Amino acid sequence: MGPYGELGSKGDAGQQGEIGPIGPLGERGAPGNTGSKGDDGIGLPGKIGPRGIPGNVGTTGLTGVKGQKGLPGPVGQVGQVGPNGPPGSKGETGETGPIGPMGERGAPGNSGTRGDDGVGLPGKIGPRGPPGLVGVKGQKGKPGETPDVSNQRVAFNVKRTSRFTSSSHGTRLPFQETKTLLADTSFDLGTGTFTCNVPGTYVFMFSVLKPSSSSLWVHLRENEDIVASGHSDDSGPSEQVSGNAVLVLQREDTVYLTMYGTVYHDYTSFSGFLLYPA
Repeated sequence: MGPYGELGSKGDAGQQGEIGPIGPLGERGAPGNTGSKGDDGIGLPGKIGPRGIPGNVGTTGLTGVKGQKGLPGPVGQVGQVGPNGPPGSKGETGETGPIGPMGERGAPGNSGTRGDDGVGLPGKIGPRGPPGLVGVKGQKGKPGETPDVSNQRVAFNVKRTSRFTSSSHGTRLPFQETKTLLADTSFDLGTGTFTCNVPGTYVFMFSVLKPSSSSLWVHLRENEDIVASGHSDDSGPSEQVSGNAVLVLQREDTVYLTMYGTVYHDYTSFSGFLLYPA
């Protein structure tokens, strides 16, 4: 073989060959220098880590506020009938009831044979027999005597001799002097009250003088009912207040005057008389 010739010029690049297999992992290099802090970024959440070990039991918390009352629950189904319980103890004996009404009288029994004559103790009193039949109505009795009141006379006239003042409409007007009082008349000066002893129809009158610049109310009353009234509140001079009534009275009925205000003496009077007996 002859000697090598001179080195020729570099030829054109050949076609790229196929990629060879990956070589073995090289040794870990030394850590590089810490880089500057990058901008804050928002990454995707990481996976949930494994459950940690349970912590120690904490202290009891404060009692919470009582919750509102819940709505009533649905009605439950009727339960099955339970077994019979054991017999109860015997109750105490009740009080004896009232005696019942007497029963109807029974039919008489057959007569027994007559026994030997003996001397024994008296027997108990037998039950009361049924009421007998109603007897015939008797004759009408003679009429009783009617009290004679035709000769009874009732009349009175009383007056005051001093001024009198009242601050209540229910105050009775008393009187101090009797001008007329017949024998069958009952009149109490201290309370100014006439009491009826002879039933019948009566006439009553009153006349009362009030001072000037004052008010006056006068009421004629039968028992407690007002049957006539007089009133004056004139601010002028003195004024007379009067009234009358015709009343049918029964025994023990009362008639009197009540007043509110002030009355003069000598000009205040009360009269009444029996018009005709019942």
